Amino acid sequence: MKKQIKVTLIVILAAIIAAAIIWYVMYLRGKEQDLLTPVGTRAEFIGDTDKYPTMLTAKGTQILNADGEQVVLKGVMVPESRSLYEEKKFNEDFYKDVFAKGGNAIRVPISPVEYKNDDYYMWRYLDRIVTWAGENDNYVILDWDYTGNPIDGSGDEMPDLDENPLDYSAEFWKNIADYFKNTPNVIFEIYNEPVGMSDSEWKRCAESLIGVIRDAGAKQLIIVGSPDYCYDLGWLDELGVKNDNTAFSVHVYPDKVFWQKFLSGYVTSYPLIVTEWGYADDDVEVKNEKLKGTRNVFGIKFTRYLEKHDIGWIAVGYDDTVEPSMFTKGYKKFTKWGEYVTELLGDKEE
Repeated sequence: MKKQIKVTLIVILAAIIAAAIIWYVMYLRGKEQDLLTPVGTRAEFIGDTDKYPTMLTAKGTQILNADGEQVVLKGVMVPESRSLYEEKKFNEDFYKDVFAKGGNAIRVPISPVEYKNDDYYMWRYLDRIVTWAGENDNYVILDWDYTGNPIDGSGDEMPDLDENPLDYSAEFWKNIADYFKNTPNVIFEIYNEPVGMSDSEWKRCAESLIGVIRDAGAKQLIIVGSPDYCYDLGWLDELGVKNDNTAFSVHVYPDKVFWQKFLSGYVTSYPLIVTEWGYADDDVEVKNEKLKGTRNVFGIKFTRYLEKHDIGWIAVGYDDTVEPSMFTKGYKKFTKWGEYVTELLGDKEE
């Protein structure tokens, strides 16, 4: 009898130990995969939005906060969220490092492919980023990162999603706008770079997406791009979107040698934001030779012009893979371009 009891106790003890081991393994796996666990409701993560930067409004050529003070947005474009997660860098510390570099805004590219493949993308990534930014007194530009024709899906950089890009964009913005409509530090950039379409076609697309956002009850600032990879502002002369709290974006790289002459026709008429700019100096190799530039020939001249006209800007990119990169591989150190950006932002860690 005693032997039987002893065997039973050993079995029970072994079961307890096995259960403990399984629990511990699952715990560690859960910690590692925390971001892959769906978040049920916004209330589980969102912070106190009353302490976030106030909602922005476009008035004339200026962008104002709730107190009527002019706000010039400055910051960097961070990596796409899912790719950052794959690098095991999607966490609050990474973004705190970004905010510590200075500035008052970040641009978050949202991949249509990654968004479509993850039903919880908004809660898993965007909710967290917006909260971390708000708690660090930063605005967040949510960039729907399509590059190409939203009407027919043409373009070398358009993903094959078996979705009409314009319809899918409308669905995306309906969900995003409804979710973030009460979050003051959020800014909506409706479409990264329209390509291969006429001015009138783009106007119809832009107005339809703006309408989706407004119909969802979101009143925050909307950023509208332009044809020709978000460079050709000429459509604004006759076809510009009416000012429904909208600003207009432009992307400028070193190959746009006549950028000053081109921008001069619009800086006194429209609220502009450069949501992409940058250059690759001689310390890095790039696949796209159009990005080659230097601080003296391009960087200083461009930033002085933006400063003179109070034009906000977002630098590309706080990353070690995108071109132009602010970091060398592995985030080991800043490139010359990255050093210049941190100087402009006034690194808060210094």
